[in-house]
Amino acid sequence: METANHYGNMRFAMFTVFTVIVGALMAFPFSAEHKIFIDNERNRLFLSAVGFTLSVLFGLSQHRISCLVIFYQEAAFNETNFKKPDGHKCWKYIAQLTMLSPYFFSALFWLIFAFGGV
Repeated sequence: METANHYGNMRFAMFTVFTVIVGALMAFPFSAEHKIFIDNERNRLFLSAVGFTLSVLFGLSQHRISCLVIFYQEAAFNETNFKKPDGHKCWKYIAQLTMLSPYFFSALFWLIFAFGGV
């Protein structure tokens, strides 16, 4: 259970880092002083490519960490007398989906931004 807790904390730390980096990237084009920079199509595509790539890479890492959390939680349930909570199978997938959705929507934002939809 300690290992599952470790990976859970790591998942939160990585999400925090992702939020800071992508939040700064998202704030950049919407500031008045950077409007001229973003009006250039090449700059817009470059910023979008960076944001999209970070979203995908962090999302893949988050998926791996989520799988490890689930694996170690279930190993702890199987090795001890702990009983799995009701609905564990369903909730483990809901939790994973919840953790991955910000990365998916961030990647979607960068695709829309690249083609001038934002």
